[in-house]
Amino acid sequence: MNEYEVIKKIFLPLSIRKEYSLNLDDDANLLPNKKQIVVCTDSIVEGDHFQKNEKNSLLIAKKLLRSNLSDLASMGAEPFGYTLNLSLPKKFGNKKLINWIKLFAKGLKQDQLKYQIELLGGDTVITKGPLILSLTLFGFKKKKIIKRSNAQNNDDIYVTGNIGDSGIGYKILLNKLNLNTKLNNFYISKHKLPDPPVNFGKNLCLLANSATDISDGLLADLNNIITSSSCGATIYIENIPFTTYTKNLIKKKKIDINYLLTCGEDYQLIFTAKRKYYNNLILLAKKNFIKITKIGKIVKGKKLLILDKNNQKLSFQNLGFKHF
Repeated sequence: MNEYEVIKKIFLPLSIRKEYSLNLDDDANLLPNKKQIVVCTDSIVEGDHFQKNEKNSLLIAKKLLRSNLSDLASMGAEPFGYTLNLSLPKKFGNKKLINWIKLFAKGLKQDQLKYQIELLGGDTVITKGPLILSLTLFGFKKKKIIKRSNAQNNDDIYVTGNIGDSGIGYKILLNKLNLNTKLNNFYISKHKLPDPPVNFGKNLCLLANSATDISDGLLADLNNIITSSSCGATIYIENIPFTTYTKNLIKKKKIDINYLLTCGEDYQLIFTAKRKYYNNLILLAKKNFIKITKIGKIVKGKKLLILDKNNQKLSFQNLGFKHF
């Protein structure tokens, strides 16, 4: 069973009121309230989402918070506050642990000011295992919630920001790729400190039909949209947004474009919208200093079609990160 099947076959039966769980299909869910509370949760683990023995806990705090903010942004919701659970390794020792927590809290404080949110509560335990951090973020619905399952035939498909920078940074940290100092630092910073389009996302609710954040890889997360919406999609490799640095790496064959589309942890948004909203989307993006790129369209059927510059079909063995 893959992650999708585990959720649908094992956990969905535990979800009694589907109007709140949204069939466990989206990046966040709802709670009963006149303001319609939206809630999401995410965890990051030492050795998977950040390096073992990472000393800069300020960056870890921001990545944890921003990965959740990315989920809420994909739902078109306004963030409010969060709860925090820390499973801290016994190996730290008391003095090191306190210093680590202080720097971690400093990172949270900086981003609380940036995104206008606050800590609501949580729990801390000491463990013999690795460092595991979990955060649950609460927000409010604005005009409506954007769901994965509402992509419409002939919708345009958009992404925010650039794709693959975080994945390249991850390769550098694993010593599987080495560039010059400037590029190494650029890509590592993209991996350690994502920049989700929070303000753009919370104002997207009247324009987008469907959306999700890009955490498991562009192709995997687009496939989640079309699976939930019972439709297909066609995207064009030539339209995928990469930084100039990344385009040069592709030309020099230092990085595989297949990897860039499947590596994940971009924490940008992929969304669909009717063609008539193109100008509105461009204006909203400019207002929020966000780059958006149209990469394809929603089509009939249930397949994801990826075309090269000659309109030839490309095949991918894996669409993205698999949790199972």
